Amino acid sequence: MKPTLQWLHRFSCGIALAACSAAPLSAHANEAWPAKPVTIVVPFAPGGNTDMIARMMAERLGKVFGKPFVVDNRGGAAGLIATEYVARAPADGHTILMATMTQIVTAPMTNKIRYDPIKDFAPILNVGGNPFVLALNPRHGFRTVTDLVDYAKKNPGKLNVGHAGTGTLTQLSALLFLQRTGVQATLVPYRGGAPALADVLAGQIDMYSASVSEVLPYAATPEKLTLLGVSSDKRLPQLPALPTIAETYPGHDVVTWNGLVSPAGMPKDVIARLAEESRKIVEEAGFRTQLEKAGITPLGEMPDVFAARIQAETAKWKPVIEAAGIQPE
Repeated sequence: MKPTLQWLHRFSCGIALAACSAAPLSAHANEAWPAKPVTIVVPFAPGGNTDMIARMMAERLGKVFGKPFVVDNRGGAAGLIATEYVARAPADGHTILMATMTQIVTAPMTNKIRYDPIKDFAPILNVGGNPFVLALNPRHGFRTVTDLVDYAKKNPGKLNVGHAGTGTLTQLSALLFLQRTGVQATLVPYRGGAPALADVLAGQIDMYSASVSEVLPYAATPEKLTLLGVSSDKRLPQLPALPTIAETYPGHDVVTWNGLVSPAGMPKDVIARLAEESRKIVEEAGFRTQLEKAGITPLGEMPDVFAARIQAETAKWKPVIEAAGIQPE
């Protein structure tokens, strides 16, 4: 039976009405996120920069979206346990990770992992970055990076360097420094940065690449801890008298970061909303001041810029790790 013009008109109107009614439903579904508390997984125990940043973000995001953002600390294995957990979590926007460069860039090259740092995650926002400070026990009397390098070259292998574990930036920052200066030193692994710094203070080891927040309390007491140089390409506003390592060895630039990532497959509109609101938070004067006091540079990098940073850092660290002969464990 051939359709009449009247029937076709009714059919077309029906499709149009269905499309119009579906649009608000779809928008409503998107607006419903978050439908329950959102968990921000931190790959370390409480305390330290990553945990602090996650808690600062959680407090503000909860107010913005009207649902609690809860911090879940899952330490262990340089953060790889927590990272795998988030990679396997539902991609519904209710479980995200406050990642560091270790879990997404370096550890996958130095450890046997059960997730793909690129395919299994979607960048949301890079909150902030921080360099490392070359911190030494004062007993050797070094006052400059040149003093350290001259001594180490005359006494190869005599100095030792603590780090927070294989694949961590504290290890790789030290490796890059040794490679660029041509210095031989013994690397000593620890189960975290705090015990490494404690042993530097106690004179059990010679040096450690510390985060800025770890050494700020000792800035005025050089008799307890000597700060020789910062790993970024610019001096720190918190320690303006401390030279950069790049002032002696041009091109040296090591900065880690803390950023929010989600399981791959998280709805793009949710990522966009979360990224935009997170960026606004990072731009708040009070938030920036809190970060800067802890030695963290606010970044607020949106997903595309954040993804480009991950790609560039991966290319940077791969030859360093290969030159050091580190094999996945």
